[in-house]
Amino acid sequence: MNGIHRRLFIIYILVLTLASCSQREQEPLPAGILSKDKMVAVLVDIHLAEAAADNRSLNVQQMNSLMVNKYEELFKQHGITGKAFLDSYNYYLEHAALLADIYAEVVNQLTTRESRVGRGHKVPVSMSDSLRNAKSLPVDSIPKN
Repeated sequence: MNGIHRRLFIIYILVLTLASCSQREQEPLPAGILSKDKMVAVLVDIHLAEAAADNRSLNVQQMNSLMVNKYEELFKQHGITGKAFLDSYNYYLEHAALLADIYAEVVNQLTTRESRVGRGHKVPVSMSDSLRNAKSLPVDSIPKN
């Protein structure tokens, strides 16, 4: 399990644990709070951006600078502000059952994307043939006298 999946799994388990302790509330969202679907879309993009940044060899300062810019870019793409996202995230933290639903969908979408990407990485025929050809070569390539 790579870093992002481990992190998502831990977050998901924590949210489910919190959700089991609270009741599901069907109250309307307060003004300024992002819908569940919008939160899912933003969180999926955030987790993808963080995973991409984790794959780079950056120091902490470079990583923080990169992510601040990336968050601003993501919020702009989704037509929201950083404040709206944080207000919504804090609201959903207080409503654990809703947050559990959101993260269940985030994990589902990320898993679906990963499986699609995984299917796209097939071993080229030339590589698989080279393995077959290598097995037919003599063990010692230097001729004996």
